Amino acid sequence: MRSQSTLASRPRIAVVGAGFAGLAAARELGRQYAVTVLDASPWFEWLPNIHELLSRVKRPADLRLSHRALMARSGHRFVRATVAAIDAGAGRLVTSGGRSIGFDACIVAVGGVHDAFGVPGADRNAMSFKGVDDCAAIGRRLAQLARRPGRPSVVIVGGGLEGIEALGEILRRFRHSDAFAVSVVEAGARLLPGTPSALDAAVRAHCAGHEVRILTRSRVTSVTPGRVRLDTGETLRSDLTMWTGGSAPSPLLQASGLADGPRNWAPVKASLQSRRFDNVFVAGDAAALPRPLGKQAYYAMQMGECAADNVVRALEGRRLRSFSPSRKPMLVAFGDLDTFLVSGRSVVASPALAAAKEAIFQVTMARFDPSFGATAVRKGASRLVRAAQELALPALTVAPGRRRASLPSRPVRAPRGTATGPSVKKAAARRPRHKPAAQP
Repeated sequence: MRSQSTLASRPRIAVVGAGFAGLAAARELGRQYAVTVLDASPWFEWLPNIHELLSRVKRPADLRLSHRALMARSGHRFVRATVAAIDAGAGRLVTSGGRSIGFDACIVAVGGVHDAFGVPGADRNAMSFKGVDDCAAIGRRLAQLARRPGRPSVVIVGGGLEGIEALGEILRRFRHSDAFAVSVVEAGARLLPGTPSALDAAVRAHCAGHEVRILTRSRVTSVTPGRVRLDTGETLRSDLTMWTGGSAPSPLLQASGLADGPRNWAPVKASLQSRRFDNVFVAGDAAALPRPLGKQAYYAMQMGECAADNVVRALEGRRLRSFSPSRKPMLVAFGDLDTFLVSGRSVVASPALAAAKEAIFQVTMARFDPSFGATAVRKGASRLVRAAQELALPALTVAPGRRRASLPSRPVRAPRGTATGPSVKKAAARRPRHKPAAQP
C-alpha cells in the first residue's frame, strides 16, 4: 500500500465521515500521519440520545460537538464537504464541490442514509428521525400540536429501537394530559424485533391506559398530508407522521465501487479492509462484516479504532488484525417510565437504569469534548445537573397521590404463553392478580 509520496512526507490518510466510527478512527491516528477528515456536517452528533429532544430533556447543543475543534485537538485537518467519489486506484477522492484530495489509505465511515423504502409520499409527508435537527423539529411540531384543541394524532412508522424510544419521550412529556392519540406501525410480528419478546410485552403494559395503538404485522403503503395508509386496508389519521423505519447504504459506496448495488453495504474482510481495494478500510454501519453485527454506536467506535490500527499496520507492511467486537449490553430507554438493560436474551428493567444510560452519554461526551479547564467543567456540570433533574429525579420520585415505581432492577418476563427463550430471567416477585396502575 505504501506509495512514493510517503517517502518524502507523512503518509496521507483520509477519513470519510466523522460519526462514531470516523471520529474513533481519527482519534486513534497519531500526528505522524497527515490525516484529513471529511464530513458534510460541522457537528458530531450523539445519535443514541436524539429521542430526548422530543421531550426537551435534551437540547440540540447538548448532543453536538464541533468537528473542527475535535480534529484540531487531535492535530488533524477537518474539511466540511460531501465526498462524491473515491478513486481507490488513483488514491484520490473528490468532493461535491470539485475539490480533489489525495490519500495513501482511506477509512470510509459514512454510516447510512434515511430510507423511506420507496413508500409513496413518505419523503414529503413524514418527518425523518435521523439526526439532531430532525428530532428538534419533531419536538417543536409536537409542542405546536399540543396547543391545539382536541386530540391530535401522531403516527410513528417503525416499532424498532428509535420508534419505541420516541414513543417513550412522547409519553414522558404529554401522557398526564393525554394530549395525543399515538399509533405505532411495525411491519414485524412484534415491537423491537431482534430483542427478547419480553420487551414487547413490557412496552405494551406501559402503554395501557394511554391513547396508544400498536399495529404489528402492518406495512405503510402511502403517506399523504393527514393520512397514513396500511396494507391491511386501514387508513390512519395523522397530524404528525414520524418515520423511524431504518436506514439505507450511502450512494457513495456503490459510486466508488465499494458495494455492488444501491441496497448493499460495503463488503469487508475480517480486518475491515475492503474486499475491492487494499488501500480502503470500511468501519461502522457502512461495513458488511463477514459475521453481521448490530448497528450500534459502541460497535462503530470499536470498528473505527480497529480500522485505524490496521491502516497503520498496512502502511508499515505489518500483518493486519481481525476485528473482534467486545459484546456489550444494550440500554433501551422508554421515557421516564422504564429503561431496559438487554444482554443477549436476558432483560432487566428499572426506571433507575436511566442514570446508567445518561452516564454513558456524559462520560463519552466528556472524553470527546475539545474544551479545557473551567469551561469544560462548567459545561460538564451543566449537562449533569440538567440530566439529574430531567432523568434521574423523575425515576426516583413520584407526585403526591401516585403509586411509587419499583426502584430495584427487575428481570422482565413476558405474559404466560409467550416464548422468551431459556435465558430470560423470571420476575422475583409473584405477578399481582389485580391490574397494576399506570406507572408515573
